[in-house]
Amino acid sequence: MGMITLAPSHPFVGIAEKLNRTNENIRNLESEITTFFDESEHPILSHDNQKVIPEALEYHRSRQIPPRFSILSGEVIHHLRSCLDHIIWHFSDIAFRETPKNARFIEFPILEKRPSDMFSQFERKIKGIANTAVRSLIEECQPYNRPNPNESLLLAIHKMDIVDKHRELVIVVSTGAARFPIELWKRYENKELPISTIGTDFKRHGKLVPEIAFNEFYGAESEIVIQALGQMYNEVLRLVEAFDKRR
Repeated sequence: MGMITLAPSHPFVGIAEKLNRTNENIRNLESEITTFFDESEHPILSHDNQKVIPEALEYHRSRQIPPRFSILSGEVIHHLRSCLDHIIWHFSDIAFRETPKNARFIEFPILEKRPSDMFSQFERKIKGIANTAVRSLIEECQPYNRPNPNESLLLAIHKMDIVDKHRELVIVVSTGAARFPIELWKRYENKELPISTIGTDFKRHGKLVPEIAFNEFYGAESEIVIQALGQMYNEVLRLVEAFDKRR
């Protein structure tokens, strides 16, 4: 996730800065989580001694997770949700959005189910947009168009942002996560190494580490925090780029 640089005159420059701040928050959170575990009694879950793993996992489950991790996660999700709303604001007619009665309804619609009343739940939020290509893209990316709407990252952003407005996001220490050198993993992806050797190679080069996960992540029972935030960031970045092409 590199920094996004746009010309000062670009209409999405504010969105880019929000994404850059999101990127910064994710990296800061990742660093703080790493330090949290590095300073623990079990920074690595030994795969050589299987008896140690349950003991280490229980140790980490009983640790108090810094509330700051939840706060930083909430800030990331809120910035991502705000980026989507800024897209709708940009494409809305200037006269429309300058009317206070209209401005309060301007929002990127994210709907789990196709509404029976499209005006109240969908159309009202994008009423000021005349660009038909933009309107089509908004409808296409709705979670209700997916075979399983709960797997939509947009829905995860929307619902988790609502949760964060009322209480802190619930994050917990989950199970161990496998870390494998990226260079070695790419060799498997490029079929330079047979997948049958991954077990042996992991014992030599990989490691099991404790991770922090969201207690509930839409589409899954739990999800490692940094991975989940990264996936949501990439999804919003993809959409921003798609809408930029419709200007």
